[in-house]
Amino acid sequence: MKKALGELARLVGGRLEGDAGREVEGVASLAEAGPRDVAFVAHQRCKSAAANAKAGCLVVPDDWEGKAGGAALLRVADPNRAMARIAEMLLAPLPVLPTGVHPSAAVAKSAVLGKDVHVGPCAVVGERVRIGDRTRIRAGAVVADEAVVGADSDLHSGVVVRERVCLGDRVIIHAGSVIGSDGFGYLAGKTGPEKIPQLGTVEIADDVEIGACVTVDRARFGATRIGRAVKIDNLVQIGHNVQVGEGTIIVSQVAVAGSARIGRGCVIAGQAAIDGHLVIGDGARIAAKAGVTKDVPAGADVSGYPAGPHREELRREAALRRMEEVLERLKAIEERLADLESRKGA
Repeated sequence: MKKALGELARLVGGRLEGDAGREVEGVASLAEAGPRDVAFVAHQRCKSAAANAKAGCLVVPDDWEGKAGGAALLRVADPNRAMARIAEMLLAPLPVLPTGVHPSAAVAKSAVLGKDVHVGPCAVVGERVRIGDRTRIRAGAVVADEAVVGADSDLHSGVVVRERVCLGDRVIIHAGSVIGSDGFGYLAGKTGPEKIPQLGTVEIADDVEIGACVTVDRARFGATRIGRAVKIDNLVQIGHNVQVGEGTIIVSQVAVAGSARIGRGCVIAGQAAIDGHLVIGDGARIAAKAGVTKDVPAGADVSGYPAGPHREELRREAALRRMEEVLERLKAIEERLADLESRKGA
């Protein structure tokens, strides 16, 4: 969809430097953008790439001082947010799914479907399931017996929502994720590990988004709970009976062991791991690849393994970088001492 730059500037509340009548029709990265595309610059460190860009327009911060080749400049307070709106205006939306049940879907007679629900090809909706208005159960997704899915939710292809799991309104779950798989619990037995029955459930609150290939285990008893507006990236493992507070962000490949309690507004970066039964306080931030082995206070920043205060970890890293130099100096000192002792003995 074509738009004049002047119109884009008005819609995002920005200040245009360039031809207001120039038309653009797409968005792209700095490296790939052409004369009909809009690209954005989020940081001053992108000056070189911006100067060489071939885009028709660059969306830049208000205080941008770099060059932009022949591109028009659109100055805004928040380039990232402005670019999201521009993309919505220029790019075609994804196809709208039709309402109704596809002939190849299997929907139990006891299931209750709200208004304008979509159930796609080969999807399965089990006994006594309840699905809210306008929810989309896409191709191949499974909602097992007695589960509840709220209104305006979207279960992508291959999602499995197990028995008695409860999802709130506006929940998005991306392809291949499993909600309510059995928790990992065994007792030592005479013939090997004996499985502990996992008879609890999972409760996911409103406005949660879960990425692709995520697993959220059902509780041994009670519920594993994901709070309102939590955002979970791809390939995350949430163990049984874990509690995640409102507005927390969990990045890709994080593993959270059973019964951990994560507070509100936390950020857990990629590949971090949290031991079971720990408490992560509200607003805590856990750095990428951190191994958390003890409770984290509210508002704390931790990193490393075992995870500790981030500033202390930075000091340790700096000391390690100097270690080679220190070892060389120590070797030189030892050689001098050996030389002095040999002279004294002579």
